[in-house]
Amino acid sequence: MNKIKNLVAVITIFLLIFISAFAATSYKLYVDGKLISSVKILENKGNVYLALADFLRLKGFKVSYNSKTKSVLGKNSKDTYQFYVDKAFYYYNKNKKTLSTKVFINGGKSYILAKDIALIFGYLIQIDKMKNMVSLNTKKLQFSDSSSSKKQPSNTLTSRSSLPRTVQESNYIADIRYTIENNKFILIVSATQTLSYKTYKLFNPDRIVLDVLNSIDNLPNNRIEINKNGVFRIRHAQNIDSSGNKFSRIVIDYDSSLIKDYKILNNGNQVKIEIDLPKVIESKTNIDSSEVYQSKDSQSSNASSQIYMIQKIDVIPSDGFTLAKIEISPTVVSDIYRADESFVVLNLKGAQFSVQNNNFYQVNDGRVDFYVLSNIDQNNSQIIFSSKAKVFVLNKLDGKLEVVFADQYSSLRLNPPSSLVLSSPFVSQINYFYDQNSNIIKLESQYPITIADDVYSLQGSVITTVYSVYQEDKCVVYIQINPDCVTNINKNGSNIIISFLQKLQKPQKKLKIFIDPGHGGSDPGAIYTKVVDGKKVTYNEKDFNLDISLKLKEKLKNRGYEVFMSREKDEFVDLYDRTKMANSLNADLFISIHNNAIDNSSVRGTMVLYKEKQQNGIIPDKQFAQIVLDSIIKQVGTQNKGIVERPNLVVLRTSNMPAVLVEVAFGTNPQDLDLLLSDSFKDAVAKAIADAVEYINTNYNR
Repeated sequence: MNKIKNLVAVITIFLLIFISAFAATSYKLYVDGKLISSVKILENKGNVYLALADFLRLKGFKVSYNSKTKSVLGKNSKDTYQFYVDKAFYYYNKNKKTLSTKVFINGGKSYILAKDIALIFGYLIQIDKMKNMVSLNTKKLQFSDSSSSKKQPSNTLTSRSSLPRTVQESNYIADIRYTIENNKFILIVSATQTLSYKTYKLFNPDRIVLDVLNSIDNLPNNRIEINKNGVFRIRHAQNIDSSGNKFSRIVIDYDSSLIKDYKILNNGNQVKIEIDLPKVIESKTNIDSSEVYQSKDSQSSNASSQIYMIQKIDVIPSDGFTLAKIEISPTVVSDIYRADESFVVLNLKGAQFSVQNNNFYQVNDGRVDFYVLSNIDQNNSQIIFSSKAKVFVLNKLDGKLEVVFADQYSSLRLNPPSSLVLSSPFVSQINYFYDQNSNIIKLESQYPITIADDVYSLQGSVITTVYSVYQEDKCVVYIQINPDCVTNINKNGSNIIISFLQKLQKPQKKLKIFIDPGHGGSDPGAIYTKVVDGKKVTYNEKDFNLDISLKLKEKLKNRGYEVFMSREKDEFVDLYDRTKMANSLNADLFISIHNNAIDNSSVRGTMVLYKEKQQNGIIPDKQFAQIVLDSIIKQVGTQNKGIVERPNLVVLRTSNMPAVLVEVAFGTNPQDLDLLLSDSFKDAVAKAIADAVEYINTNYNR
């Protein structure tokens, strides 16, 4: 009896706790200022929940509940929402979205977190627990280029007058200010000592960069909005180069359709940047840059005032980033910035959205919650992205505008004096390629690769162009190298180092080459078969390997190279002895010749194997492999099976110099076997490999 009483008491206490935890509250709900009494509200552990079906009905949805799937369905003529009890996700028009917490049932009703409702339907939410009030207000976001604030910003961006100097020897940025007078914008940067600097223009977006070397910038107010006569804003921040030296970067964001050039004046510890502004109409004051743009040339007003109509925006989530793609005209001027921790604003000048009623679009992929389209005036439009992503990138290329949001990314930056470094926490997942024919480097990553401003300082010297392209599942960076230069690419820890070398016209000495014909003697390698005149004939891989190797030796010696071989006849040589010979000779390149075999007789073509080692020779192993493969494919025309890293192969692992293993063809394929039986084919392969060696000797032998 006592046990029963105790059990009843426990159940009673549990029910009291449960009921009190989810008791109906005295909260009042206001939507756009209107009191709503039709939506029930619960509070639990400090969180406020709304009755899901009640709110969907408030929004005009027809609501139904499926007891089998435990789902709540809200449907109208345009949209469908489906929520699941005890699940932290929902479907919007068949697209899966995430919720902060699970939907639950209490008292026969399903409840959802009020903050999730706000996010789903685009409300700003305010919960006042003192007044027991929940307010949902439709977002009215507007971050316009036009200066609408009543309070005008100070022309002094920031000043050191009130900041103590703790280290007298350091060169501090003392003051940053600007003036606009006589159709000139003047930026004045002052330091505590004589300053050294470099300045340059960058594009996409357009900006003027001033780097004050060996200086410290700890001034407040890192950003000031100007938005006058083509000058958008000034930004400044402390930076550190790859050698650990501090420098201060001051950036002027501007409209390239209005501003064409600038000049810089240096006076000891002060630098002035002067920009000629477009002329304004005298009868007007406070003219917005868009008005100047439309009025500056009455002769061509029809051409300059053409407004591009943006039909749609494609937002494409992938594993590594979220990509927003917009088709634009070259006349559209774009500018992007983060308004606060939650919103990123893209301004578009010379464009309008062809939207009627719906300008709010949900994404909810974890990086972008939603975006809002706005036509600010007849000439300016704007996209506001709700995103807390750690990085956003604006990319403009070939009539397309791309905005990329991500939480993980790699950074390509200058590695002084004239090389580049790609730093990444996932460097092993980044693929890189160097095509010596086009002299282009290609970097591929599933996450964004940001290009630092200082990379562009190499343009005109060792590189001609650098740009990125975002595809649906990867970012690709292209680096076009100066025709007079070649490159070395090496992985070093979490970095990929890209260095550049001037092409040599006359190398001082030819390279020392070690050729290794695979297998031999008691080791035949792969055994291939062919039916000849009704009889089955077998061929040993070792013989094809030796034939090609001897032809390669002859071609290299005729070009003046010092050539050594692991074997010149049909004999067995231990794998470790092969590299031991090459290492003792201090050979510059190691080339092992093989042929392939596989159960599938339809597979054919050439592949080159390598092991990426720390830089220990004139060229990285991977580049060596790519150059050899490219030469064979181009000259001989075999199928391209690519370069493949094989780190456990003895001859690749134990050689001290750059080494490759060339799998010339698949003897298990009838067509490839016929090629291997042809002297002209083997001669062509030997010539292609010799040409690859010649290319390396010409461009890398120093």
